[in-house]
Amino acid sequence: MSEEFLRVAKEEVSQDIAEIGNLLNHCSNDADITKHASDIEKHVHKIKGLTPMMGQDQIGNIASLVDKILKAVLSGKTIPGIHHTLTQSHGFMKSAIDGNVANYDLLYSEITQSYKDLL
Repeated sequence: MSEEFLRVAKEEVSQDIAEIGNLLNHCSNDADITKHASDIEKHVHKIKGLTPMMGQDQIGNIASLVDKILKAVLSGKTIPGIHHTLTQSHGFMKSAIDGNVANYDLLYSEITQSYKDLL
């Protein structure tokens, strides 16, 4: 990919991550996440698609898991612990877009174990 594509893509992903953060600022529990799930999912879905093309596979993998969980929420399922998972995932994506993927394995494992029935 060209340097220009990578620059623009990183800017777009960073904006989506910031928007998820803004939405999470209005959420203090799982019920609040349910209210904002549609808006959050739109940003996560975009991140899921764009980050692998940027070579940011770890962000894409986390976004893919979160996207599946949010789609379950949107289908009417109650997902205990979704607030914690989204908060952790957002923190990871925010750090990882700048190259800090240190917590990836732990977060990926935590999400896949906690939501194995949905994934």
